[in-house]
Amino acid sequence: MVRRAKFQTKIDFKSDDLEEMKQNEFIAQRIANDNPVVDLPIEKVFAFNRFKRPLNILWIITFFTLWTPFGIVLFFIRLSILITFLLFFYIAGGIPKVKNVRKYAPPVFINVICPLMGVFHSVRGGEFRNAVFVDKTIFVCNHISNFDPIWFNSIFYDFTLLCAGDYDWFWEAMKRIGLLNVDDQNGKGCIYTNYFGSKEEREEVRTSIEEDMARSDARPFLIYPEGCVTSGHSSVMQYQQFVFSLDKVIVPMCLSVYNPWPYEHYTLSAGAKHHLMWYLFSPFIIFKHALLEPQKIRVGEKPRDFALRVQCMTAAHLGLGVIKMNWKQKDRLAQALGFVPYDPNYWSRRESMDNFKEALFNRQVILKDGIAYSTKTERTFAGEDKEEELKIPKNKVVPAKPENPSMKSLQTMRELPLEEQEKHGVVLAREFAARAHAEREEEMKIFDETMKKVAEERKRKGGSIRRVGEKGSGFVDQNANAEMVNKVNNLRRRSSVGGVQAPELKVFAKEVQEKGEFVQEKRRKSSIAMSQQQVEVLSSKSPGGISEEGMKALQEAAAVAQAEQDYLEEQKRLREERKQAEKVEENV
Repeated sequence: MVRRAKFQTKIDFKSDDLEEMKQNEFIAQRIANDNPVVDLPIEKVFAFNRFKRPLNILWIITFFTLWTPFGIVLFFIRLSILITFLLFFYIAGGIPKVKNVRKYAPPVFINVICPLMGVFHSVRGGEFRNAVFVDKTIFVCNHISNFDPIWFNSIFYDFTLLCAGDYDWFWEAMKRIGLLNVDDQNGKGCIYTNYFGSKEEREEVRTSIEEDMARSDARPFLIYPEGCVTSGHSSVMQYQQFVFSLDKVIVPMCLSVYNPWPYEHYTLSAGAKHHLMWYLFSPFIIFKHALLEPQKIRVGEKPRDFALRVQCMTAAHLGLGVIKMNWKQKDRLAQALGFVPYDPNYWSRRESMDNFKEALFNRQVILKDGIAYSTKTERTFAGEDKEEELKIPKNKVVPAKPENPSMKSLQTMRELPLEEQEKHGVVLAREFAARAHAEREEEMKIFDETMKKVAEERKRKGGSIRRVGEKGSGFVDQNANAEMVNKVNNLRRRSSVGGVQAPELKVFAKEVQEKGEFVQEKRRKSSIAMSQQQVEVLSSKSPGGISEEGMKALQEAAAVAQAEQDYLEEQKRLREERKQAEKVEENV
């Protein structure tokens, strides 16, 4: 079994304090309801000013007074080195005879250019990279800078990136330089998404992803499911569920930054080039990568629940909270503050929600003389308003809406200082991430064992995880993969007995299974199946009556038929319950 990832939180808790916080009404209810999301204000997720808050004027003056002369000189030296590197590989990438030199761009950039720029990288949990040699693997990571996909070269040189099509010019330039993979006969180096694309465009993206997952080699697939960049200080935004529905091995990756200087590495009000300029001016900045143990969707688990589970694991490792807001809320905030131009596409859902609220208000129900009426009126031919009577019995009492205790605690929480809210978010993220580790399935244990065997085999043969320009090192170990698939399939066949995957229906499924076995046993004893009514009719029509032994046999046959009928009816009821549950989930 490979080593488990440990949680390294920014907010340190004493054991007594942590247990005391779990008794908090808000936290206890969230744990009981399996809801780790904390509704922090979205403004808390981003930095709007370059200088860190709260301001330390003395530290700012001291730093800039002492460092600015050196920083300006270093800035121009570093900028010259970076431009030279980019121009050399960009020009070489356009010359057919020497374009293969691009394969040296990632190691040169990570090991030489980045340190000269003052940008350093650290990687923890490197043993989990072996997951890519066992099965088709997707790496998912939180997003804290504009250049995160470029930093991923510190882990793998050869990978496929799912990225925003709005910046395709930048990704295409990186592909020509060699920092990203170019399209080849095996698949695409980058798959572009369009936030507001047509149905055909979305299907094309899905097809491209599935084709990449069908590759014969083990090129990892990289995605940032938050869909936008955050400061990485308070919480992890909502993970989009699409990639978690592909039934592939997911390797969570946590990205954080060590920036002790009095200015932010990323702000909502500035662009990528401004952030890069501050990197070049800084004495140094360190981006920290941490790979967590591979995960896979569980039996009966919804993709959105799987996405939330991985989101919690990432947040807990980083010591951050978990919020429900997604990339669209960020873009609305940026537009409202005037940082980016207005785009009506981002507000379409808000407009539809406003229309829905207005329509709901127009359909409010009132009680008049014990009869329920709708407040919506219609004009009669005489020009008079006529209230629409609802089909509700006069004697039916409309109950008052009960008070929601979770909403009460949520209101109490919002009155707390933001620092306390962040602590609540960290506690919940830790709790649910620990639960995710504790509830690890047997299926992933098989994957762990296989990954360990692959790592030992590669070490025995002297192989390395990354070899520049050597595609053969990226192939899946077919023998280990086949062995793992066989074990997993056997496990799934055992788990599927009963035909029901929903946890709340397991007991009922066991009863149905036992009744089915009873029916099969009775069928072997008697080939006659007759209902009780048929037995009574046959008895009344028989002139000499039926012997005691004959009646017993007929009653036994009737009992078999009745058991079979009960079994079929319970199966039908089970299917109806599942349909109703799916409808409720869709409505929610």
